[in-house]
Amino acid sequence: MFKVPCLCLFFLFVCCSFNVAYSYPHVQNTSYEAQKDSLEDYLSIKDQGEREHKVTKFIQTVFRNIPISEIGAKRQAIIKAFSGFQFENKQSILLFLEGVYQERLQKSQNSEKALRAAINEVRKTNDHYLLYLYFSRLAFLQIDGGDLIDAVYSYGVAKSALRKMNDQYLEILLNVNLSDAYYRSGLYIQSVSCLNEAQSINNTNKLSHRNIQSVINYNKAENFFKMHNYDSLKVYHDKLFGPDNEGRKLYSYQKRTGYYMQLLKNDYAGAIKLINGLIKDSLYVKNDQEQRSLADAYFNNGQIDSAVSKINALLTMPSLNNSSEVKYHLYEMLGQIAQQKNNYNLATYNFKLALEQSRQNINNLTQVGNLSSKIKIDDVQGLYYANLLRYQRERLILILVIVIAVLMVVVIAILYRSNRQKRHYEKLLHTAQKQELAFINSHEIRKHVANIMGLLDLMKDVTDAEFLKSKKYLLYSTEQLDAAIRDVSQKLSA
Repeated sequence: MFKVPCLCLFFLFVCCSFNVAYSYPHVQNTSYEAQKDSLEDYLSIKDQGEREHKVTKFIQTVFRNIPISEIGAKRQAIIKAFSGFQFENKQSILLFLEGVYQERLQKSQNSEKALRAAINEVRKTNDHYLLYLYFSRLAFLQIDGGDLIDAVYSYGVAKSALRKMNDQYLEILLNVNLSDAYYRSGLYIQSVSCLNEAQSINNTNKLSHRNIQSVINYNKAENFFKMHNYDSLKVYHDKLFGPDNEGRKLYSYQKRTGYYMQLLKNDYAGAIKLINGLIKDSLYVKNDQEQRSLADAYFNNGQIDSAVSKINALLTMPSLNNSSEVKYHLYEMLGQIAQQKNNYNLATYNFKLALEQSRQNINNLTQVGNLSSKIKIDDVQGLYYANLLRYQRERLILILVIVIAVLMVVVIAILYRSNRQKRHYEKLLHTAQKQELAFINSHEIRKHVANIMGLLDLMKDVTDAEFLKSKKYLLYSTEQLDAAIRDVSQKLSA
């Protein structure tokens, strides 16, 4: 009776289990911390996706760590290793190799040319991972060259390729890198938004990459420093000392956010002392930020000559050629210093240069903002289509569940009706048997009992001949009574 509903329930459970398994995000291990020694091992991997991950990771690791004197020989060795294998996207990966090689030689234009050729080659196969990788690498070059508009565009294309994959770790990396592009453009709120998204993905999927956590905390601290938000800066400065941080730059992150806090507290003398000490610290990884912070601290501390010296040195740095926001700030300080020295012609000249940089910065902000809006719209559209697909899948499953439920109700109703009819017919049969037993009792058993009682009554004054005759009838009636009783017994057993 319960076999069909049980099977239906089991089928329903299987469908629900399939839905959960299908919708749960699969976290790929893309860190590839365990590296093999042989490039040939990677090139011989049959699975295309795994081979591309391993080979490109190998290329980036080799050229990041190898001494500059050995990179030419290493490049030739890798090209020779490639010659023994044939696989899809081989040519694009070789162009990527050339781009990484030229980047290590600090030949940015050659590197960008090779990467663009790799992108054109891989577009023939529309390989999502390689498109993501090449555009991300291209964006790095564009950021270093100060071309923030093209960098944001490249990250946007990389993000579009990444949407077609299911790799949470790469998604975190892309959001962190995109936040850096927004930070350098002066769009600090968008930068923090990207970092929040990276943090959310990391928390949701419980990824154990503590170096990524350090970068997220540090980048948030930098944004809050630029926004002059001391309380939030202190929160993320303190987080950098927590147990969930690691990485070769962690010490530098902690020290840099430390002097950021001193600057926001207007402790310029203390900041100057700390920064100059860090410049001499061999463990500290330095960048242009120390010189810019020193220029600000000298200016605000009244050390005008030191500030002018730092500002002029910064303005000659190639890394600031396309940094209109930074140059606007530096020219503005020079104008204020000239005003303080009553050199109004120089002040006017510097303010004019600052105004030009401000216009350029506003133009850059507008273009980057437009690209940011487009990326956000693409994200919303991607989310819409993902939700639409999920809705369609859930609707299909819901329809299936409803159909199964209706079938279960129909089966249960049929079984219930069948059982009810069975009980009805059993009741009719019972009534008929009861009536038959009553008839047997009234006509069969009672008749023979009356005969026996009558014969016994006649035997009171009978002769031998009459006794024998009565005995015969008595025996017959007794046999008939016995047969009737047996018949009743059988019917009762049935």
